[in-house]
Amino acid sequence: MLRQAYRAGSFYEADPAGCRAEAARLLDSAEPPEDLPAEVYGGVVPHAGWMFSGAPAARTIRALASRGRLRRVVIFGADHWGLAQGAAVYDRGGWLTPLGEVPVDEELASALLSSSRLLRADADAHAREHSIEVQLPLMRAACEDVRIVPINISPSPHAVEVGREVGAMLAERFPDAAVVGSTDLTHYGPQYGFTPGGVGAAGLEWARRNDQRILRLIEQLQDEQVISEAAAHQNACGAGAVAATIAACRQMGATRGVCLSYTTSADVLEQVYRTRSDDAVGYAAVVFV
Repeated sequence: MLRQAYRAGSFYEADPAGCRAEAARLLDSAEPPEDLPAEVYGGVVPHAGWMFSGAPAARTIRALASRGRLRRVVIFGADHWGLAQGAAVYDRGGWLTPLGEVPVDEELASALLSSSRLLRADADAHAREHSIEVQLPLMRAACEDVRIVPINISPSPHAVEVGREVGAMLAERFPDAAVVGSTDLTHYGPQYGFTPGGVGAAGLEWARRNDQRILRLIEQLQDEQVISEAAAHQNACGAGAVAATIAACRQMGATRGVCLSYTTSADVLEQVYRTRSDDAVGYAAVVFV
């Protein structure tokens, strides 16, 4: 059972040489901070096209790789299409990328499914979801023998319980594993039909403050509050993935989150492409230590 790289050629390059070169560029520019603790349990990555979110995603991924935490990864994905119906595990086979196949860690997937009443095997729930896929070429470029357990998860209160069960299993039987959650932050502007702070510079600043609301909760490991915060303020499309990741990492020993970088698509357009926009999506790189 192999999942195709459906977003190759749109969110990131489909050509193997081009994809490898871009992944290397992003990872080379993502040097972990000197004061990063020796133990890193997991993190948060954004999932837009690499031109916007590749840099912060690479920061989290390289930080995990630098601490030997990228050979076995549970990845919680945002449920954009409403297919998860709770928490759906892709439990067999592998995911194709332009850099080769990333295999599913079937031993770990089986152990998780056996230990949790909230997890179920369902490859179809991952069919159209990009939030996990866009991480995989970066992960493979950072660690060639990476293995994954993809879990598409809904933004419900049950996400915290799922995370706790996953974290308890990892702490007991797979202590070298990491947990990664995929989310973008506030989708702001006329394009998204969300302008409570107005349009233009004032609106974009409102969106940044809205992002900081949920980032503070993430850094404080407030797993249960993340779900309600995102529902109330529309500042995380993958709230379930984030809540589950926090809960899992707390079980594994994490005591805080560290935001490695934050930006928005509007910032990238202005800084890199010299273009102004009234729309913005927020992106953050966070690790749990």
